[in-house]
Amino acid sequence: FEDFENEEECELEDGAPAYALPCAVQTYRTGGPGFMDEDKLLRFQLSSVGTLLADLAGSHEIKAGADFELNKYGHVRGYSGNRYVSQFRSGTGFYDRRQYGFLTGPDEFTLMEQLETDTKSLSIGGFLQDSWEILVDMLTVNFGARYDAQYIYGGQGNLALAMPNQWSPRVGAIFDPTEEGRSKIFANFAIFYEGVPLDIADRSGSGEPSAYGYYAAQNDPHVDEIGNDGYCDPRETDPDSPDACFDREQGISFAGPSDVNRIYTHHNGRTPVDPDLKPQSSSELMLGAEYALFDMIRLGATYTRRWMNNVIEDMSRDEAQTYFIGNPGDGIASDFPKAVRDYNAFTLYAMKAMGDNWLAQVSYTLAWLEGNYAGLFRPETGQLDPNINSDFDLRSLLVNRDGPLPGDHRHNIKVFTAYDFAISETHQVNAGLGFRTRSGGPTNTLGGHVIYGSDEVFILPRGSGERLPWVHNVDVQVGYLLKFDEAYSIGLTIEVFNLFNFQEVTRIDETYTLSGVLPIEGGTKDDLDDIQHADGTDFDPDTEVNPNFGNPERYQRPLTCRIGLRATF
Repeated sequence: FEDFENEEECELEDGAPAYALPCAVQTYRTGGPGFMDEDKLLRFQLSSVGTLLADLAGSHEIKAGADFELNKYGHVRGYSGNRYVSQFRSGTGFYDRRQYGFLTGPDEFTLMEQLETDTKSLSIGGFLQDSWEILVDMLTVNFGARYDAQYIYGGQGNLALAMPNQWSPRVGAIFDPTEEGRSKIFANFAIFYEGVPLDIADRSGSGEPSAYGYYAAQNDPHVDEIGNDGYCDPRETDPDSPDACFDREQGISFAGPSDVNRIYTHHNGRTPVDPDLKPQSSSELMLGAEYALFDMIRLGATYTRRWMNNVIEDMSRDEAQTYFIGNPGDGIASDFPKAVRDYNAFTLYAMKAMGDNWLAQVSYTLAWLEGNYAGLFRPETGQLDPNINSDFDLRSLLVNRDGPLPGDHRHNIKVFTAYDFAISETHQVNAGLGFRTRSGGPTNTLGGHVIYGSDEVFILPRGSGERLPWVHNVDVQVGYLLKFDEAYSIGLTIEVFNLFNFQEVTRIDETYTLSGVLPIEGGTKDDLDDIQHADGTDFDPDTEVNPNFGNPERYQRPLTCRIGLRATF
């Protein structure tokens, strides 16, 4: 282990939890890849829909329906080798990153080699809608509502989340001023609720019993204080060895004089939930117009806006010591920023319907996807913990989160065309061509976080890196159809994707450093020389900058072919 001149700055303050020490530099796993799990998913669904046609001040098509859904999730997980620790920058010790277990007495830790939970979700819903043709061939109004309720149960059979009263309005109108079917002006609005996956019940609703300790290394000055000749060695896999990190004799006390547990801090209970929690939902508004220049050629334009109403996430006010589940920016989480994910798009298009053996479509979309909430999946870290991702977990993670989100491709162009060659009544050949191009997405400058690890800190504001390049695709399809009669035929298709084998970069390494650093609020790349560690010490760009930062990590898919054979009878 390497000694540092500022080693005293990496010592724990009285009463501070071990993992609050802002000096971690490296992690160790033993016995395999680390986290391992086994899943079992079951889903049962019943639904029924009925339709009624009626004439009353116009024609009506009324639909009503109901559905029921039961989801079950069995999950077994654990950490291979039973050791997952991080080292402090001073080299004087280690602290536990992840492990399952519980305390049977003061600082008496029992390790669980695996954790098993069984959770379930019950959902019921129903809808009623009407498509009302008020003026024949001129005005149609669609309106209705849907009701849903979801109840999620944790691993002990407890009701973890109750989300009733999910009312979803639907309203839309289509107006044709020509009364000839040659034009339409339309508007639609709807609210959509999330069916919350069971991951939140598996983890937050069931509890993940765990305990974390801080262990002395060979050169820790605390070793002499506790009168211990041994020290923690994360490479030691035998728990009975005097050098094993499980041995509490290597533990360093961080607790106050009145605390029963002085070596370990533990988390056993389920995550508290805001009693007035609002279900996660989003809204969509669409406006548009379309006009037929000729019998088979139409021009149109649309505007689409989508935004989040409420988001469900877990949060912590004390830097990961305790958590709660709520709606960021509302209720008991009103002191957190509101979750924002706004999508705005303008589209122009032209369509030529199938006629004279050919069709074509052309469109251009100008779009923005911005906010501080990437969604149920976090592309920056690959985290898939719907409704309990790390976006709002800690206050120290909230800086620089606003900006262009993954998927923010400002320009999209699409061109499709197809032609049918009728060779004879029994032989037919068709060919299709597609061209798609879109501008590159945003990139980030990411750093490590002292508690949460790599790529959790936005050193510079989200999306402030250089944009990725445009990506182009040309796809072709050729098909042959042999018809024996109206009921029997055989078809062969050959499809080629990315015909010209374009190889543009679609992802770069956004990890600027693995060190635990502080974000530079509102900074630019010119401010990177001012980075500081989480403990306030200076950052060394010569040794701590990732040499691969900014280099390609992923390219678009190369040329591929697909051959299909279909028989109809």
